[in-house]
This record gives sequence, C-alpha cells and structure tokens, in this order.
Amino acid sequence: MRTPGVVCLAMLFAQTVLAQHHEMHTMSKSGWQAAFAGTAFVQYVQTFDTRGAYQFGSVNRVMLHATGPGAGGTVGLHVMGSAELLTLGARGAPQLLQAAFHANGEMVTDHVHPSPWLMELAGSYDAVLSEDLAVSFYAAAIGEPVLGPPVYLHRASATANPVVPLGHHLQDDTHSSYGVLSYGMRWPGLQLELSAFNDRQPEEVGPVFYYDGARLDASAGRATISAGKGWSLFGTYGYMPATTGGHAHDAQHRIGVGALRDAKPWSLSIVYAANNPVGAAGPRHSLLAEGQWEGADRSALYFRVEYVQRTAEELALVGSISAIQDIESMQVGYSRALASRGTVVGRLGAHITVDLVGLQLEPFYGMATPFGIAVYGELTAP
Repeated sequence: MRTPGVVCLAMLFAQTVLAQHHEMHTMSKSGWQAAFAGTAFVQYVQTFDTRGAYQFGSVNRVMLHATGPGAGGTVGLHVMGSAELLTLGARGAPQLLQAAFHANGEMVTDHVHPSPWLMELAGSYDAVLSEDLAVSFYAAAIGEPVLGPPVYLHRASATANPVVPLGHHLQDDTHSSYGVLSYGMRWPGLQLELSAFNDRQPEEVGPVFYYDGARLDASAGRATISAGKGWSLFGTYGYMPATTGGHAHDAQHRIGVGALRDAKPWSLSIVYAANNPVGAAGPRHSLLAEGQWEGADRSALYFRVEYVQRTAEELALVGSISAIQDIESMQVGYSRALASRGTVVGRLGAHITVDLVGLQLEPFYGMATPFGIAVYGELTAP
C-alpha cells in the first residue's frame, strides 16, 4: 500500500462527509440537491497456494450525484471515482482465479485490477409523460450501459463485500465504458432500456480517458419486472464487436437473466450470464448467488457462491490446459459495526474464500481447493 495515497483518500473522504449537509442545503435553494456516497476498505489480503500473494491496501470508491429540475423533468449529473491506483497499485489486489490483465508491461495473474480513476462521468434526464409512463435518457463519457445486472458496486447484496465477483467479465464488466448513450421507458411494474456504447478498453490500467478508435458499435437491451416485496426480475442481451486492449475479445453476444432483492434485512442477487463468441462452439457460462444481511446496528453478514467458466488465456496458461476450465468459488464474511455518526458507519470485518479447481489446474495452484482470507476496516457513507 502507498501510505500517502491512503492518507489523502481518508482526508478527502472525511472532508466530503462533513461538508455533505451544508452542500445539500446550499444547492436546494435552486431546487437542486446533491448526494454523496463513499466506501473505503483498508484491508490485509492473503491467498494461499503456489500462486498466492499478500497485500496491505485499500479498496475504495466515491460517488457524487446532483439532481434538479430542467426541461420539464429531472436533470442529473453523476460522478464516480476511485483512488485504487494509489492505494492498491497497478497490480491490484490478490484474488485467485480472477482474469489476468496487463500492468506496467507485464501480465498480472491471480489479482483483480484496480478500479480506474473515473468509473462514471455522466448526465441523465428523467420525465414523467403520464400517470403510467416515464422516460429516461443517459449520456456518459464514462458510464454503464444496460448490459447484465446492475454492476456489483451498486447491488444491495454486495455493499459490504470488498471482493470483485469472479464472473465479473461474463456479467457486468462494461460498467465503465468510454462512451454510452441509453434510453429507457417505465410503466408500473416494467422498465425497458436500450444502450449504444463503446466497448474498447486501454491495454494497461491507468488512463483516465480512452477513446482510441471509439465507436458506439456495441448495443444492449434490458427488461426489468417488479415482482413485489423488494424483488425484481431482469433479462438482458448485448452484442459487442471484436476489440483489443484490456478487455480484448472476439465479436460476441452476451445474455443474462436474474432475480434481485433490495430490502432489509436480507438483500439477494441470483444471476446467470454467458458470453457467446461469434463462430465459437458454444457460450461460456457463469452463475452467481450472493446475499447480505444487515442488522439494526448496520453490522453485515454476507456470502457469495459462483460457478464460472474461465478461459486458459484468462489464467495465462495458454497451451498447457484445456481452453475452458470450470471453477467454483464460495465466500463468507462478516463485518461488525463499531461506530456510526448520522449516515456514516465504521466496521471491522473479515472474510474467507475457498475455490474449487479441476485436475488440470491443481498442478498450477498446488491444491484442489486454493483459498484466501482478508481482514479489514471499513468506512461507509451513507
């Protein structure tokens, strides 16, 4: 961990929290309101196997949203960022079996890449046209198209969990696309959305903006049905042309379905998603079930169970194993609320993750059940 980066992040986080109520009061005079949310985990992570590693660092994110009246509806401005390139470094955090990536000219394996400096820089417009119909528009220099479930960063079932799902690259890895246009229509109980976006990513982690060859030639759609008692059901489809860079892939289709529950005390997500490259023998599948229980004092118990089909290339083992590998992963964690002030809460937590690999992967990981642990302190607002 780079200590100056963590100190700067903590100072910025504290100052923003303290200024939150004053800022909202000032802006509300013109009908506008500002909302702030942020999370910082300061963690020690260790993975155990022949590809294991350890690290002391910080996973973090800050979100700012401003909304106000305009053009007969509601205009919104949205910014989301992270200091993980400072607090984790370009190699990110240890995580067994996560997809490999490039950093500082090297292939990094069994780590999760750090979040970019900016994950969202977008504007939105919502308008109610009638008692039963509302429309929305979304335009982003960096933002999330309507492909897959809501990104894990925003799912109620994962707010206390600092770990990126292994199925991220099959489900919601487009969440920080460099160029997005979306349109949505809402009726009671039903929402339909469409996106055109640019799926190209830089080869290395670090650039704030990346528009080399950018074109809005990827497309996606999503339908969401409200099922009552906090549940919603979604179905999604997208097409992404062949790209190079950090998320290099052949032209492919992506499908997904799932059920989400956003309610207290239990929030749940059940997701199936698959990538089907054009001309391939068949799709690569992923399944995810995750949940979070939050107590009255904001202590949290969470779990995640996954099945992922990982390519040999994603594991940087090309030519030595079969092209597709089946992986299972089970995680459980708990964070205890130690202090709170208003909407800000501090927690102390830990989690353990146990993975299951096949016979072909055992020689590379030294065991059939490689695992990792982490302990952390967390500061969250609101």
